[in-house]
Amino acid sequence: MPGRDYRPVDYDRLYYRLDLEPGASEADIKHHYRHLAQILHPDKWRHPTAASMRWADDQFKRVKEARELLEAYWSVHHAPPVSRSALSVAQAEALHAQMQALLAQRERVRAELDGLRAERTRTLDELQRMRTERDSLHGELTGLRDEADAAQPREPHAATESQTDDLHARSGGVRDFLFAKFDDPSRGWLLTLSASVFACVVIFVVAHWIAGLLLAPIARFELGRWLTHILQWALVAGGVVLTFGWGWSQRTLYRAARAGREHPVALPADETRLRVSAALRHEAHYGAEWSIESYEAAPDETQFTLRAVMRFSPGSQTGIRRHMVAFRCRAQTTGAAQTALVYDFSVAAPTWWLVPAARVVRDLRKRLDADLGAPR
Repeated sequence: MPGRDYRPVDYDRLYYRLDLEPGASEADIKHHYRHLAQILHPDKWRHPTAASMRWADDQFKRVKEARELLEAYWSVHHAPPVSRSALSVAQAEALHAQMQALLAQRERVRAELDGLRAERTRTLDELQRMRTERDSLHGELTGLRDEADAAQPREPHAATESQTDDLHARSGGVRDFLFAKFDDPSRGWLLTLSASVFACVVIFVVAHWIAGLLLAPIARFELGRWLTHILQWALVAGGVVLTFGWGWSQRTLYRAARAGREHPVALPADETRLRVSAALRHEAHYGAEWSIESYEAAPDETQFTLRAVMRFSPGSQTGIRRHMVAFRCRAQTTGAAQTALVYDFSVAAPTWWLVPAARVVRDLRKRLDADLGAPR
């Protein structure tokens, strides 16, 4: 059985439902109820929409409930219900004391929150100071390492490689600027299409000029015209292959340089080194493999520097390997399982061998991204 509701009845609110003042007589209750029932009863409601009918039915039930409760009170007491009296002085003082206790508790909680905020601010300042000290120590270590490298005697081929790297760095700035525009998501496709059309037009004009210049003496004959067209289109095909192969190679090298910028790796430094070494040993290219020329590591294995080289000659398994792709990698621990990794490539090959070199770079970059996670 449902429990009885012992909550006091607010008779004033029941009077207000019937549009009466508290204390009205029993006759007034019946009269106002009949008047409201003539308006709100579902059979007499004049607005037959679904929402309006629901509202009228709800109001009718509330009015009926108010009439029943008031008539029940009248039938027992034969007098109007007494309105709720105001709080006594003792009750008011008790409520005031409770309010003062709540205000004091709020002030204590606010003071505790202010203390926690101040502690958090001090902790953040301490962390920032520690980061600054760490960065300064890293800078000093890098400077000491550079001084030690400068003090060591350098071999002739090392000087040549340094000059080559400087040349690549100067040319890489222009390349990065151009291909950054081409990889722009909003306008890159338009710039790529425009550059392709412009290159095709230039190749066609140059091929037409060269073919006309070489075969000008026989161009007035039928056979000469045919030879001119054949030579022209052969030059166009060769120019397109060389130009777009060079462009694809440069774009591949640019993307490899962009992917190799310093980025976090969710691995410790020793695991990162193992995965980099595994990526270098993954497969051979053109009969050659990556060979690690230099490797330096801290005593506690928190940072390392690695340099690997692949010398190859496309199309020849046993010939002299004259072309070279160098890979440099540097990593240092930045957290419990966090490592900052940076790597780059340099290519020493003629322009017409850039496509095979770019393939080597692309394959190694993809393996590094798969094993270590693509940089963000």
